[in-house]
Amino acid sequence: MNPETTCCFTGPRPAKLPMNGNEFTPEILELKSKIRLAVIDSYDEGFRFFISGMAEGFDVFAAETVLELKNELPGISLVAALPYSGAPESHRKVVSNRIRKILSKTDFVISLSENYVPGCEHSRNRYMVENSTRIIGFYNGLSGGTAHCWNLAIKNNLETVNLYESI
Repeated sequence: MNPETTCCFTGPRPAKLPMNGNEFTPEILELKSKIRLAVIDSYDEGFRFFISGMAEGFDVFAAETVLELKNELPGISLVAALPYSGAPESHRKVVSNRIRKILSKTDFVISLSENYVPGCEHSRNRYMVENSTRIIGFYNGLSGGTAHCWNLAIKNNLETVNLYESI
């Protein structure tokens, strides 16, 4: 995986997305469409690896989008960057099942720690940023994990694509 052809994703969990991330609302359907277009545009510009932090909400939407595009875009790969090995089980059961399904189809899975340790999500964010040259996100200016990742990306001179500005 070459950073020059790698893009990562960052965005909030459902509570900080429009309509609390309800996937059946026009706002979230539009967001998913924008993710799809951003991935296709990035692919057309030479990006082949897409890293998702696999958190509920935006990360999961982005990961599913990359998987959906595998039949259309030869050579596209999904990389799951887990903060720790048990991260999928830390979510609600329905979300855990969804994440496990994604992981079963993912090209590469990286776990940055065996067990949860304070700060492991920040380590995951650093891994994604340090191994990418572009970030596609939904950054609305609020504090939290998305802000941490977005600010790291800016500090590391990643090209930014903020879908918040287009919704």
